[in-house]
Amino acid sequence: MAIGATIRQLRHEQNITQEQLAEALGITSRAVSQWECGRTAPDISQLPALANFFDVTTDRLLGVDIRRKEDEVQKILRHAMKFSEQGDQEGLAEYLREQLKTYPNEPELLSQLAFALQSLYFRQGRADTEELKREKSGEIIALCERALQYCKPTADSSFPKQLLIFQYLHLNEKEKAREIIASLPDITGTREMYEADVLEGKEALARRQSALLNSFTQMMHALFWKICRDDAYTDEQKIEILKADDALIDLITGGKANVFHGALSVNAVTEAMCFLKLGEEEKALEMLEAAYGHADRFETRPDGEKYAPCWLSELDDKREYTGKTSPDTAYDNVFRIITDPETNFCAAFSGNARFERLMKKLKERTAQ
Repeated sequence: MAIGATIRQLRHEQNITQEQLAEALGITSRAVSQWECGRTAPDISQLPALANFFDVTTDRLLGVDIRRKEDEVQKILRHAMKFSEQGDQEGLAEYLREQLKTYPNEPELLSQLAFALQSLYFRQGRADTEELKREKSGEIIALCERALQYCKPTADSSFPKQLLIFQYLHLNEKEKAREIIASLPDITGTREMYEADVLEGKEALARRQSALLNSFTQMMHALFWKICRDDAYTDEQKIEILKADDALIDLITGGKANVFHGALSVNAVTEAMCFLKLGEEEKALEMLEAAYGHADRFETRPDGEKYAPCWLSELDDKREYTGKTSPDTAYDNVFRIITDPETNFCAAFSGNARFERLMKKLKERTAQ
C-alpha cells in the first residue's frame, strides 16, 4: 500500500479530518489531499511526526508489514538451505543477491551472502589472484559491516563477527580481528549455555544434547584439528592428537559416528600423511583405507538415523541439518588429498595392489 493510501486509511480509522491532520503538521489540507491521491508524498522529515500523530511506527506508514517481512525472510533462509545442502555456494550467492534487492538491509541475508562468498572464494580457493582476493575481501567485509549496522540490539550478531574475524585474519589484519574477538562473549556466557534452562522435559533435554553436547563435540574436533596443523608438533605427536580426537568422537557418539564420519575420514587421511613421512608405509596404507571407509559411511548413512548412546537420545542425523561449503563429497575430499603431488601417496604406493584397489573404488565414487 502506498503511503498516501495508508494515511487515508489511518485517518478514517481514527475519525480524523484532513484539516485536523494538516493543522497538527503545520501544512495545508490541500497537501494532505495530494498525498492521499498519490500525486505527491510526504517529505522524509515529516514521517516521525506523522507516525507520532497516528501512534504507529514509520514502518506501518510506509506499508511495511513487519510480521510478513519476518515470515518472508525466514522463507528465503529455508530456501537458501537447499543450496547449502548441496554445497552450491555460487547458486546461493546469486539467489541471495536477488533477494537483497527486496530486503537490502536484512542482517541474516547479508551475513549469509558474506558466508557464501567466503566459502566460494576463500575456502574453495576461487580467489586465485591477489586482485580478486582484495576485491572479494572488500565485498565480504562490507556485507558484514552492513549486517552489524542493521542488527537489532537484542539480536545475535556473532555470525557476521565470525565472518569478519576470518576475513581479517586472511588479510593478516590481526589488530582488527582482535577488536572483534574482544566483543564476543566467552564460552560460559553464550546463549547455548542457558537456553535449555528456560525449557522443560524433552524439549530442554533435546536442546542440551544438540546445542551443547553435539556442538561441544564439533568444537573440540575443530580445536584438535587446528592444534594438529601447528608445525610446533612432530609427526608422531600429530598422530597422537588426531587419535585423541577420534577417541573423543567415538566416546561421545557411542561408536556410531553418523555425521562425524566426515571428520573422521579427513583425520584418517591426515594420519596417513604423517605415517608416510615417518616411513611407516603399511600404517599409512591402513589409514588411507580407513579414510575411504569413513567417507563411505558418511555418504551412505541413513537419513534421520538416531545416535546410539542415551546422552544423545533426542538427536537425529537428518541430512537437511548438514550444510556444505562446497559441492564436494567426502569421497572427493579423500581423493583430492591422496592425489595431491605434495602428499606423495601416488608415488609411494605406485604398483601397490591394495592402493590400486582403493583408488579404483574412489574413482568410481568420484566419477574421475
